[in-house]
Amino acid sequence: MESHGLPGKILVSPAMYERIKDDFELQYRGLIEVKGKGAMPTYWLLGAQP
Repeated sequence: MESHGLPGKILVSPAMYERIKDDFELQYRGLIEVKGKGAMPTYWLLGAQP
């Protein structure tokens, strides 16, 4: 997933999304191809919940 990110942004996997979704603001990024896993939904970490 690291190669699909952008400078200064944090890309989050579905498993991490489930763990932090109640405490952090996240935005759906879309599907990316992850080596050995196939297409996976990903999310941008935007910051803590207000």
